[in-house]
Formats: sequence, structure tokens, C-alpha cells
Amino acid sequence: MKKILLTLGLFFAFSGAVQAKTPPEVLKPYKAYTSALKANDIDAARKHAFEAWQKAEELLGDSKTTGDLALNFAMIKPNDKKATVKQQEKAFGRALELVEFQENPALSYMERSIELMNFHQANADFRKSYKVAKNISNYAEDNSLTQSTFYAEALTTQAGYYASRRRSKRAEEIAVKALNAFEGADDNILSAHSILASLYKGYALEGQHKSMEAALSYQQVMETLDGIDPKDHPLAAQALGRWSQMRSVLSAQGKLEEAEQNGLCQCWPYDKPRNDSIQPIKRVPPIMPSNAWVSGFTIVEFDIDDAGKPINEEILVSWPKGLYEKSSVKSLKKWEYTLRTKEETDSDRQDIVTTITYRLTDSSGNILY
Repeated sequence: MKKILLTLGLFFAFSGAVQAKTPPEVLKPYKAYTSALKANDIDAARKHAFEAWQKAEELLGDSKTTGDLALNFAMIKPNDKKATVKQQEKAFGRALELVEFQENPALSYMERSIELMNFHQANADFRKSYKVAKNISNYAEDNSLTQSTFYAEALTTQAGYYASRRRSKRAEEIAVKALNAFEGADDNILSAHSILASLYKGYALEGQHKSMEAALSYQQVMETLDGIDPKDHPLAAQALGRWSQMRSVLSAQGKLEEAEQNGLCQCWPYDKPRNDSIQPIKRVPPIMPSNAWVSGFTIVEFDIDDAGKPINEEILVSWPKGLYEKSSVKSLKKWEYTLRTKEETDSDRQDIVTTITYRLTDSSGNILY
């Protein structure tokens, strides 16, 4: 959302100032850019944004208008996957160089740097994204801007970078710092990065084998995203999957009751009413997928027909998503239950819930969570 707001903000700010000062050679491609943007013609918008920026460089040189137009071009993601990112990086560079012409140069520098950070993230260049994030946080600390949401976002990116490299203690430290920064921000900017900070904190705690603390951090993400179906939101799915995995680990360690006393909730699907009135007489273990890289599980709900066969299977939750579902369903279809008796009702053979667990180990026999 921030990118959209920023683009619109530039549009109105620039258009209000172009009437008397902007050369027609700049204004013409700029208007074509805004029209293409409204028509959602990204290729045309990108082309005209570049033309407007280059004309501004030629005719206006170092100016607020040139910096704004450079940023307009930098923030348009090309449809062509082969398109080089060098032009956009150069445009971001110019937009940052020309923040001195903005009303609040320091804040503009932070905001534009955040967009550059997100640009590198979107292009999966996490090393560059980390470097930009580090520069932002240093700049904020040197210029007394630590009460900015942008500062907290930069810290969040750093926490994610450390977590991805299994530097768990450092990731935890920076994630906690980011969460505190979000709490202390006074600019009233809403940011999804605060959710990411809790997620990265969970990764860091999990990497230190602090399963209970990790579960509670993932639970914070789930509570923040309450009401959002995990099937519709990647962060919700990720948090639910890792939270469920930590719950499984705690159960295997005999620490589940202690964790619940410390605030671990019995959230969906663990709070779902279950039918334990019938037990299987035959269970066939699942086959570990050949591409499995981590332990996991699926929680399956199903009914049982009169002949004792599972039917109407539904995966309630699975972790990692897409890895163990097929194997679980194939295994479940081979299970057998008792034949239906005259005393049993339909409800006695419906809404059965079971957890199928996969334990993957390394060459030393250690379980890979």
C-alpha cells in the first residue's frame, strides 16, 4: 500500500507545481505516464516515466522535479522479466541524491531508501537489501530518527537477513529491537513489517531450540492476522505452519501442558470439536516424500463409511505447505475401521480428526525440525 500512496503523492505534488515551471518537453511525457498508470498499462507508464525523467535531467538538472520523476520511474516494476534493474537502481540513486530539494530531506531520504530496500527484496537480492537496511538504520540513529516507522522496517529486514543465514541470536536481537521501534514510532504509519518482525523473531528462537518462545512469537502473528484465512495470506499460513510445528515439537518433548500454562493457545484446528468415539483397526504408515527436507505433519479431518473406509478427507493444516498432503491422503485411504454397528449413528462416524507426523533425521539421527 505504501508504494501506491507514494506514487499518488508524487502525482498530486508534482502536478500542482508543473503549470508554470515545468518545460513542456518534460510535462508531455509526464502526462502520458500518469494516463498510462491510470489505465494500468505498465509498459507504457514505464516508457513515459523514463522519458519524463531524462528530459528533466537534460533541461532542469538537479531539482526537486528531477528527483520526483526519477523516483516515479524507479518504482514501476517492469512486466518484462528480462528487463535490466540497472536503470531502476540508477533512478533510485538520483532520487536519493536529490532529496535536498524536498521539504524534509532527512525523512525523504529514509522513505526513498525504504523503497530501494523493498526493490532489492522484490528482486531477491537480499544482500543488497540488507546493506540498504543497514544504511537506513545507521542514518536514523545518527540523525535522531529512531522514532520513525522506516527505522523499524529497516531493522526488520536486517532481522530477516540474519535469520535466513541461521545467525539466530543476532536475528532475535534485531527482531526485538525492531518490535520495540514499532512500538515507539510516532508517525502513525501502519506497516506489515511489524508482523514480519514477530515472524523473524520466531525463526530466531526456533533456531536456538527455544520451541516454547518461538511458538508464542508465531502465535503473536496469528493473533495480529486474526480473521484472515491462512489459505489467503502467506504470512498467516507461514505463522500457522510454524506454530503448529512448534506445538508438535513441544508435545513430543512432553512440554505441551507447560506451554499452554505459559499462554500457548488451543487455536484452530486444535480447538475444533473432535470425534474420538471410534478407533482404527489398521493404520498404514505414510511414505516419506523423496523431496522432503524437514520434519512436518498434516492434520486431516474425515468421515468413515459403513464398511470402515475413510472418506471425505480434508486437510485442515499441513506443514510445510504442499509437501506432505498427498502422502498423508494416500496413507489414510489404506486405513481400516470397524464395520458400522446398528447402535452407531451418522455422527458417530463423522468428523474424525487425526495428525499424521513425519520425522526426518540427519545422518547422525537428529530430527530435522
